[in-house]
Amino acid sequence: MKAILTLALLLLPLPAAQAQFPSRPQLPGVTDAMAARLASERAGTLEPGRYSAGDGREFSIIPYRGNFLLRFNGSSESFVLTADPGSLGAKLLKYDTGAAALSVSVWGGVTLYLAEAPNGLPATHQGTANLSAPLPLSVTELRSALSDEAAHFSYSGNLSLHFVTDPEILANPETRAMAFDALTNIQAGIERLIATDQGKRAVSRRITTVKLERGSKPGLALSGRNLMVRFAPSDGYLGRASSHAVAHQVGKLLAITSE
Repeated sequence: MKAILTLALLLLPLPAAQAQFPSRPQLPGVTDAMAARLASERAGTLEPGRYSAGDGREFSIIPYRGNFLLRFNGSSESFVLTADPGSLGAKLLKYDTGAAALSVSVWGGVTLYLAEAPNGLPATHQGTANLSAPLPLSVTELRSALSDEAAHFSYSGNLSLHFVTDPEILANPETRAMAFDALTNIQAGIERLIATDQGKRAVSRRITTVKLERGSKPGLALSGRNLMVRFAPSDGYLGRASSHAVAHQVGKLLAITSE
């Protein structure tokens, strides 16, 4: 009789979850709701707007053509960030160099990565932010900007650099606006590069002219002592290299190594 009862108990159906696999041990401090969110494949949602990472590190994030624009307070540059899925439903936003800029956790927490804070700084949402379009420039204003860049490097860096662009770029209001935006990034990128003695020597020896050219996609090339910088005006902010990319690519062209 005892054997028959034991056999009957063994034949009773188990609950569906137990019949398929044993339950996983719960991680300490992780609730059922949190575990469900971590198991979700949906990436963390980034709330656009203004953020602060403390100590005056304020920035804004705006959606832009399927990507995001990052702009730091006090800077005129808008960095285009692309988003890649991270672990546990997180999202990683990267510069055009591939370096990490921001991470967004599955529950929306934002972390800012800086050269002086490679492990990241928590950032808190402060409010809304608006996308500012590149300012329109006249032909005279763009020509003056090109001359001003040459004067700037001559005065501040003792470098002889001549900045030029094609006549067709000067003739079109939209290309003039994006040319100025690209020029601003070039200036900032070269500044980053010549911050070291090695970089300054290389730029001084190898580059005399920086020429802005219209192209199908952004890029940089060295032809003799001419640095050719291509940008795609119709792609907006996506169509030009960031200052980080300018410094990185020119460094490669000039074979500058880290000191």
